[in-house]
Parts: sequence; structure tokens; C-alpha cells
Amino acid sequence: MEKTVSILLLIALMFLAACKGKSAKDGPEEYSPEYQETPSTEEPAQNDSSRHSGLDLKELKAYQYNWSESDDLPPLVIVIDDFGQISSQLLEDFAALPQEVAFAILPDLPNTQAAARLADKTGHEVLIHVPMQPLGNDNPGKRYIKKGMEAAEIADLLQEFYSQMPNAIAANNHMGSAATADYSVMQAVLEELHELGLFFLDSATTNKSAVPSAASALGYKTAKRDIFLDVPDNSDATLIGKIQSLGKYKGRNEPIVIITHCHTREKLNALNKFIAQISDMGLKLIPPSKLYKKLSPPA
Repeated sequence: MEKTVSILLLIALMFLAACKGKSAKDGPEEYSPEYQETPSTEEPAQNDSSRHSGLDLKELKAYQYNWSESDDLPPLVIVIDDFGQISSQLLEDFAALPQEVAFAILPDLPNTQAAARLADKTGHEVLIHVPMQPLGNDNPGKRYIKKGMEAAEIADLLQEFYSQMPNAIAANNHMGSAATADYSVMQAVLEELHELGLFFLDSATTNKSAVPSAASALGYKTAKRDIFLDVPDNSDATLIGKIQSLGKYKGRNEPIVIITHCHTREKLNALNKFIAQISDMGLKLIPPSKLYKKLSPPA
């Protein structure tokens, strides 16, 4: 009996070890839950002007990734969602990131325009982070694009959002699993953005997005998010998994689009670690404006 129990325990331990190894190697799911998080009010000041000082990169550097700088990987685009709420030191520290990293800013928030001005001052491109109706009961914001909304109403709303950040070069959706699945809504969104001189980056919060078909019918180029960096968390294990997953884009012409969020210093630290590691591995960051130039024409 004792021998049987020992064998069963050994099998269980081997199973757990195998699962742990697999979690670091597997890529992220293509469609993640829509993101909503209460912003942190904690804003500790940085003690060093260097982005990477004090960051523990040991685990990221020690991992044996299945791709290297010799692989034919496209450049990366990083967009940080949900600016407009955070302020002070935390906002300043996000602005100290490489200029290629873009700010996606929510409209109608206390620090919307301050974030847009700071992005402009520090050389970061701006996207309008357009609130859109999700499936379920999550609240996307005070004003948002809904299923079944008339084209004129959508145009008016987008124009008002644009007036709050006229330096925007593109837009992406905040939540929106319901709205982005509505063909007529997304057609109206794309048409108005085109009039404003902006392109659309689909945050891909649903696998039923109508963006590709609407864009194709209109003849517009659009981009799509590939990876949520901070889902499910900001741990080293998650970062390793996301870096490992980049290997599957080998040989692709279009850049890899990565979205993360700005709510906490932990997210900033994780992003700094990610950038430090992928830079050491030979990958290049480009801003969204260069992403647009590399997009394939609509089918």
C-alpha cells in the first residue's frame, strides 16, 4: 500500500512539473477577456533616471527561448492603453519609455488632455482609445459607441473624442466585444476615422470582430492586436511566455502588435523588463505610424 501511494505521489509531482514548464512555453490566447482595472493611486518616485536600473532580469535572461536574434522576426509595436486617469510621477515615468511606445488615451477623463500633451512633448504617438460597448455589464465609460448606433451619432462622438487629443494618429477600441462585432457600426467608425486621417487598430477583444470585413469593403488598411502583454498578470513567468510566443511570428511581414496597460507601477516595471529583454535579443521597436506603412492592402 505504501509503495502504491509513493508511486501515485511521484506521478502527481511529474504532472505538476510538466504543467509548469508548458505555461512558460505556450503563447497567449488570441482573444483575452476585456480589460478593466481600477487605477492605482500609488506613485512612488523613481530613484534612478535609468529605466532598467533596479529591474531584476535574471529569470528572463536565464530562460532558453526557442528563437534568437538570427530568426527572421518582424519589428514590434507597443501600445499602452487606458491613459487619462493616472497623473503625476507615474505618468511621467511612462513618458520616459522609448519614443516608439505609443499612448492610447481614453477621452472624457480628468487627465485625458494632460496625457496627450505629455505624449506630444516626449515624442510618443497618440491613439484615441475609443470606448465601445462590451458583452456583459462592464462600463466602458461615460460616452461610448454602442451596437446599432446611427452613423451620424458615431461620427459626432468620434469628432468630439478627437478634439480632446488632436495629435492622435490612430484609434483603437476600449472593450468593445459587442460593438466591434456590429458590421454597420464598424463601417461607420472606419469611415469617420478615415475622414479624420486616422487608421484603426483592432484591440481584438472578440473573435467575431467585423473590422476585417468592413475594412475590406471600404478599401482601408487596419491593424490588429497580437498579444496582451499583461494578461493574466505582470509576473516573470508571464513575460517569459509572451517573449517565447514571439517565435511564432517568424517570417511574417507585418509587425507584431502588443498592447499593455498603464494602471500601476508593476505594469510599467514589467514593460521595461520586456523591452530590455527583447532589445537584447535583437528585436526592433517601431511606432504605430510605421506599422501603418507596413500593413498589407485590404483583401
